[in-house]
Amino acid sequence: MDTDQSKEGEDVVIIGAGASGLWSAIELAPDHDVVVLEAGRVGAGASGYAAGFVGPFADWAPYPAAVEHSIEVFRSLDGSHGFTFHDRPYVELAETDAERESFVEDYQPLFDREGYELEYWSTSELAGRWPGRFDLDGFDGGLVKVESGIIDVREYATALAETARERGVEIRTQTPVERIVTDGDTVVGVETPDDRLEAETVVCAAGAQTAPLVEPFVDVPTRQFIYCNLRVEADREPNDEYPMMYGRDVWWRPEPDRPQTFLVSGGMYFLPERDRPPRSPPAEYLREVEGVLESVANDIDEVRIVNGSYHTCSKGSAITPDGRPVLDAPENAPDGLVIVTGVTAGISMSPFTGTAVRSLVTGEEPMVSLDPFELDRFVEPPADFRVHEIEEMPSTFPAGEY
Repeated sequence: MDTDQSKEGEDVVIIGAGASGLWSAIELAPDHDVVVLEAGRVGAGASGYAAGFVGPFADWAPYPAAVEHSIEVFRSLDGSHGFTFHDRPYVELAETDAERESFVEDYQPLFDREGYELEYWSTSELAGRWPGRFDLDGFDGGLVKVESGIIDVREYATALAETARERGVEIRTQTPVERIVTDGDTVVGVETPDDRLEAETVVCAAGAQTAPLVEPFVDVPTRQFIYCNLRVEADREPNDEYPMMYGRDVWWRPEPDRPQTFLVSGGMYFLPERDRPPRSPPAEYLREVEGVLESVANDIDEVRIVNGSYHTCSKGSAITPDGRPVLDAPENAPDGLVIVTGVTAGISMSPFTGTAVRSLVTGEEPMVSLDPFELDRFVEPPADFRVHEIEEMPSTFPAGEY
């Protein structure tokens, strides 16, 4: 490339304007010149198609400080740039004693956190709190997470972008990165189809595209997957206290701005080797949704899918073999390269992800140890992805689009 077309140097280039990339920009902006490059629009990847459940998830329970930080940030962002955080408890239903014990074991670090609102309720306690809403026959009880809420992910992406711009971040959309440029063992910038940007640090937070972009330097073992989101019509309007719910591998929550509508999420499938997945959810997932909602949710006599149902996105999300993210500036990668990928509960934990990236760039002490998220835990790429919730995508789909 003709070097005369090169731009002047930037401190940091961030690839990806999803939640992780934007929070990284916000955290670095006070003392760095930051440019965010996005191949599409802000929130065009999985961040813009997530289900909008915010709260503590089992994968992150071992890091209570990170969980608490993220929830506090969501609440503080409420009312900013058109963003609303709807406080709602989150209930995970358990069918057996063994499942209840598993829940408690998974969330023990949060149970041990003084002042953290997390309890296990019996079915009678759940029925007393939300009378007439649920048929809990066959369940043992539920884990009630008070520190939770609902968001509109498009609102969230817009609010983050505007917050970043207020802090001096430049965001360039429709600007795909073709490659990360190095000089010897040091990052010096990135190339786009139109020009080259010089940078001392490159943060690759491009979701499912992160692994291909860093492949010339390090092997990041990830697989792409989707999960299905459906909008389902309710027979009566949920009130403002209706919780977010999980039971028998189906998540559902009311849509605050869509009367008598629930957003249903789940149906996680690894993407096959094809350009784009079908937009329609697999028939087996639709049957699963019908079985759970029609038997448990008293507000839904018959599952009626309405417009606005979708997969996460055509490129999917990325996940690592052990389900934990990679948040790292690997020693065997070029100096100045920071990798962010495979963040489960990525929307919920995006405020923490931003702080983690800042610590990796600046050398500051992180909020929690980042050792569990280092890339070198995969000495050799594992042959099997042990993420039991995600299945191989079936070959059959119902006719039509939803």
